[in-house]
Amino acid sequence: MSSSAQPVRRALISVSDKTGIVELASRLHAKGVDLLSTGGTAKLIAENNIPVTEIGDYTGFPEMMAGRVKTLHPKVHGGILARRGIDEDVMEANQIPPIDLVVVNLYPFQATVENPDCTLEDAIENIDIGGPTMVRAAAKNHASVCIVVDPDDYPTILSEMDADDSGKVSDATRFSLAIKAFEHTASYDGAIANYFGRRVQKAEDNQFPRTINLQFKHAQGMRYGENPHQNAAFYVEHDVQEASVATAIQLQGKELSHNNYLDSYSAYSLVTDFRVQDQIRAIIKHNNPCGCAIDPDGKLAYLKALSGDPISAFGGVVAFNYEITKEIAEELVKTFYEVVLTPLITNEALTVLAQKKNLRVLKYNYPEKNKIQHLTFLQKTFLVQDENIKQLTRADLKIVTKKKPSNEEIENLLFANQVCKHVKSNAIVVTKANKTLGIGAGQTSRVGSSEIACEHANKFFSGKLENCGAASDAFFPFADGLENLIDLGVKSIIQPGGSIRDQEVIDAADKAGISMVFTGTRNFKH
Repeated sequence: MSSSAQPVRRALISVSDKTGIVELASRLHAKGVDLLSTGGTAKLIAENNIPVTEIGDYTGFPEMMAGRVKTLHPKVHGGILARRGIDEDVMEANQIPPIDLVVVNLYPFQATVENPDCTLEDAIENIDIGGPTMVRAAAKNHASVCIVVDPDDYPTILSEMDADDSGKVSDATRFSLAIKAFEHTASYDGAIANYFGRRVQKAEDNQFPRTINLQFKHAQGMRYGENPHQNAAFYVEHDVQEASVATAIQLQGKELSHNNYLDSYSAYSLVTDFRVQDQIRAIIKHNNPCGCAIDPDGKLAYLKALSGDPISAFGGVVAFNYEITKEIAEELVKTFYEVVLTPLITNEALTVLAQKKNLRVLKYNYPEKNKIQHLTFLQKTFLVQDENIKQLTRADLKIVTKKKPSNEEIENLLFANQVCKHVKSNAIVVTKANKTLGIGAGQTSRVGSSEIACEHANKFFSGKLENCGAASDAFFPFADGLENLIDLGVKSIIQPGGSIRDQEVIDAADKAGISMVFTGTRNFKH
């Protein structure tokens, strides 16, 4: 559509979020703009001695039904939708002046329904009708009308009106603001649909809603994707609030790459799966853990995790669930990392890490471990499942061998099992004293994963493997994978069980004189 914009001579202002609205109204009035407004917005403007016409006085039709009907009038929508240079005759015949600027944002529906005391009636009364209608009308007619839904954009339009002798807003800005307006109404309608969908879900005792409306905004362009020949960008869910990598604060370093985000999410998920008091540290490489350890001494926890596979750690992502001190930072800079994630870091530590100017340092909030749903996108579809947040305790373990594990072995097995949750299946994790010794990830057979885990353990901990433990993310279909671990020196095993050959595997464990526990919980991660 070609431009037909006129100087801004009349503005309609009706906002729920009144941030900056008095200054905007004052500046517009100073430029000779006639102001129309509704309800509380009109009252606020008038209280600040700025001339304003109530919408009911403008249309000759009073607000009614407790404000449900106020702007739904031909004089309002005709003024917004009229095509300049085309509709003047009908506008004159019906005494409809043009409206050049529409400043509208909507009832706070999302904030209303997030209140635990919100009733259905409360939600319904906070569904805006007139507001979205005006926003959409103005956005449709952006060739002639400027639509503003975000207070952050007030300075832009004022600046452009100042710069133009006639008081116009540029074509490019009106088009950009129209896009933002449609994004605003799409998000608003999506929130309403999601709310009603959740109520149907609850009423019908369904686990999942019948529809999921999502809106993501472009947060960052990237140099490339997984490989240099692939383009990539990073999108974040609209108004995301919960703790995540997306809401982490970057304290230093280059922009994160596509692969940095994937690895950072895996690292974040692993360390936040443990209790804060556990003081866990993990290193992620190619979306799999390569070293992980718990120790009350933060520096020692780091060094233990690094020792698990110091070769793979090079170029990896390292995450902590505890504060990084200067002493820890001095160890970190000895190894090349892409990203460091932590909930806390001292100023002295940041000074040390600043030696590595390209190192990305992210400060995250520790999440609440509520039952949430995880989305996996596959082209134009996505899969939805509950996040794997189940935490096993000693009470969940079933001892299936003649030999019983010691208390120390049980503690180590629970650690191994929790790390195993975050390793790509098929997964085998060998640990000792809450420290990973060998990790076998992502193989097409469990025996292949056990061979890799054993190879890594022998490579870095040869002669120190007595009385170690191991976890498997699913049952052993045959005894061969178990036998690899027994040959390594594993003395205790944790696995889900559930194979038709469980007894064969148990017999192999009994023959070797090791202990084994079943969890009844599989931990596949594809």
